Amino acid sequence: MQIKKAFLYFVSFFLLGTLFTSCDKEDTLPTPYVLQKEDVSVNVPDGGFTVQCNQLLKVMVTSVSDEGVSYQWFIDNELVAQTKNLEHMFEKGGEYDLTLVVNQFPIELEYDFKVNVKFGEIVIPPEGATAYITKIFDYMPAVGQFTNKLPLYENGDTQAQMNEKVLATIGNNKKGMITLGGFGGYVVMGFDHTIMNVAGKRDFRVLGNAFYADANPNPNAPEGGSCEPGVIMVAYDANKNGIPDDNEWYEIAGSAHKDPTKELWYSMAVANGNDVNLYRDYEITYYKPESEPAKENWGTYIRWEDNKGNSGYKVKNQFHNQCYYPLWADNDKISFKGTCLPQNGIDESGMDNYFVLYKFDYGYADNEVNSKDDTAIDIDWAVNDKGQRVHLPGVDFIKVYTGVNQENGWLGECSTEIMGVEDLHILGVNINTRQ
Repeated sequence: MQIKKAFLYFVSFFLLGTLFTSCDKEDTLPTPYVLQKEDVSVNVPDGGFTVQCNQLLKVMVTSVSDEGVSYQWFIDNELVAQTKNLEHMFEKGGEYDLTLVVNQFPIELEYDFKVNVKFGEIVIPPEGATAYITKIFDYMPAVGQFTNKLPLYENGDTQAQMNEKVLATIGNNKKGMITLGGFGGYVVMGFDHTIMNVAGKRDFRVLGNAFYADANPNPNAPEGGSCEPGVIMVAYDANKNGIPDDNEWYEIAGSAHKDPTKELWYSMAVANGNDVNLYRDYEITYYKPESEPAKENWGTYIRWEDNKGNSGYKVKNQFHNQCYYPLWADNDKISFKGTCLPQNGIDESGMDNYFVLYKFDYGYADNEVNSKDDTAIDIDWAVNDKGQRVHLPGVDFIKVYTGVNQENGWLGECSTEIMGVEDLHILGVNINTRQ
């Protein structure tokens, strides 16, 4: 592209030069200075561009000439400024591509840089801080057989009242249990301090009700049983306003985020016909039923559609008779977005009577027995929207949502259940991280 522009520039000036030589000297126009790559310099500090979240990055440019010159700044290919010098504030941590494009028609010069956006250091948790959940900011389960039961919805309950019921169930080390329903259902939790990110160590544990199968008909199968993985998101309160803002969330990249084909049960799931794709941009919508169906219509109970062209039904079963749609939700449909994990449920009996939900290697909620180290999470596994690792100094808020969209015969939907969160550093639990 630049070679072509340079050729046009040469032809234009050749024609102009011919025109000028045919005129009197007094009619000759001055030729503008043509910028070369080295004529533009950017003041880059030692170690490159580094800035903290919500602090201003200033980039100064020096040019031999500004005659007929325009400047454009791009961050991750998005135009953010059309000024010679740049002032920009980043709301999220991570590594960004910074590009300066200098135009002097028909010449275009490009300069590429990296910007590392970091966070400030946190304060050590105050004396008396509790290791457990102290706040619930939001709770909205998706459709599921335990929805409206764990915790119990009572007629007229508002969102605020349901949040309070969740806190009473899993907050302050109560170790009750709540359901998140099918894919996307979530809970947003907070603490009375920032959970510290300690280098090389796991930092917190999410408690669920996962367990292993006692009598798997497949003797060579890897660990599994009732493993219903929830995707974990974390947020550091960078602006110190006490609430989890939308631009503060990062996702914990578990084993399937890295490479789902490395899961020990992956080939079994492929042979079973499971959807084993990892969708980072998944969205699903559930439609509220007009009424509770008769038994013969349980198989087409609550319809769902996703953004991958799929649709189906959440099935009602004989064990749970209440409505499976969250009754305090205002609308007649409800949508959820997030990362959808590969389907991990397999009927090992071949007769629809022994379903095994296999364990992902690490990095998810309700995926491992609570006593095992792999229920514990390292904050350094957090990634930004581009999948890049982000070093957070700690986390103030944790969100968990159900990560699999799958029906498992008489067991029903894959639904993440949560029993609590523990700050491992306050509890004095020392678990090394994975590399």
